[in-house]
Amino acid sequence: MKSFHISRKNLKTHGENLLFVLPALLIFGFVVVVPFIQGIPYSFTNWKSVISDNYDFVGLNNYITLITNKYFQEAFLHTFHFTIIYLVGANVLGLMLALLLNRSTWYTNLARTLVFVPFTVALTSGATVWSYVYTDVISPLFDVISPLGVSKTVIPAMAAIAIWRDMGYCMMIYIAALQSIPGDYYDAAKVDGAGWWQRTKRITFPLLVPAIISNVTLLVAWGLKCFDYPMAVARNMDAAQTAAMYVYDNIFGFNKAGLGQAAAIIITVVLMILTYVITGVCNKLEVEA
Repeated sequence: MKSFHISRKNLKTHGENLLFVLPALLIFGFVVVVPFIQGIPYSFTNWKSVISDNYDFVGLNNYITLITNKYFQEAFLHTFHFTIIYLVGANVLGLMLALLLNRSTWYTNLARTLVFVPFTVALTSGATVWSYVYTDVISPLFDVISPLGVSKTVIPAMAAIAIWRDMGYCMMIYIAALQSIPGDYYDAAKVDGAGWWQRTKRITFPLLVPAIISNVTLLVAWGLKCFDYPMAVARNMDAAQTAAMYVYDNIFGFNKAGLGQAAAIIITVVLMILTYVITGVCNKLEVEA
């Protein structure tokens, strides 16, 4: 009878928690999940335009075309290049800032706010401001061409903008994780003679794994969906074209909506696989710790 009472109590608690997230889940399902599922059949057709109802079934032709298409391959490579720089830079800088600003004082609180403020700026607005900085400040100051105008540097330049904007978000996640670690762990380690690096290696990093998983998976998703930055600052540069822009161009520009939908599905599948792999690897590190 007691176990039944506990199970009912837990069921009530989980039910109440579910009610809080239900509105967000419904919106996400209506805006993201349902359109994605509805779009899957179109990826197997020669659908021309979003305003056209005429299309024929072509099987896997769209997917075969994409796999062998030079421009799609290059767009995917650009996307991965951007994502790797963005992922590593935002996480490393975010973690360093979190370790530096972990203690709560008036000046660390002010510094946290200043670092986090760029995350509240719209992507296109931040990209436009940085375009001005690259072109009208850095370029004449160092007598160099703006990195946004050079094929070899445009991806790192856009990644730098993304890192500037999102490292504050990573920092806040890491700070929350650091402050959730009981201080008794560090006190016990000091008594046992553990140095700073040993405490960091054996206590801090293993207990930060959930935060690392959260930041890494989220930034991978944001990186693979990169669209705003190249659209705002490098629209006409082939070296800056990402997979998301390839999808946009085919659906809305080239009247190849079926092909664009197939490209979107490929991106989503790659994202799901990467998320699964990253989560699995990080979970193993957490267990071993």
